[in-house]
Amino acid sequence: MKTMNSPNTLFFSLFLLFVVVATGATNLINQTCKNSSKNDPNINYKFCVYALQSAPASRCANITRLGLMSITLIKHNVTDTRCTIRQLLQEKKKSMTALKDCLELYSDSLPTLREATTDYRAKRFVDANEKVSSVMEAATTCEQGFEDLGVSPLTQRNDRIFQLSAVALSIMNVLNFHSSE
Repeated sequence: MKTMNSPNTLFFSLFLLFVVVATGATNLINQTCKNSSKNDPNINYKFCVYALQSAPASRCANITRLGLMSITLIKHNVTDTRCTIRQLLQEKKKSMTALKDCLELYSDSLPTLREATTDYRAKRFVDANEKVSSVMEAATTCEQGFEDLGVSPLTQRNDRIFQLSAVALSIMNVLNFHSSE
């Protein structure tokens, strides 16, 4: 007969704890994305869930940590988009001016996102919101720079940055509302 201290019992207990924690975090991500997409037409529910679940440790995060993770995801996407723009510029695509403008917009966005992270951690959600909003605007401005040129080579990237920014703003609005109560 096995005792309660057996390795199997310990393993089973840890497994159950993991399932409860993972389920709770998954529910938090699903609920956050459900509320965000319901309140903001710029947020696609499936994209939101996929993006937040892709962040390391998101399954163990609370709402405050999810907000910080969303800002980090924006930073990673802006950095990656800058790299792509540089590659396109080296290939001498015909939309050089638009690409250079986008490179400048996204280069300016990185220090802005660092400031947004600092503001967010200090619970200055209004200030962080303003900075993330400017990055969201950068994505829109970049995309608009290609309107007269036909198809933008950055549409998917701009859309991803725009949506990640919208998710971060939605989370900050929730946190700002709760901190003002």
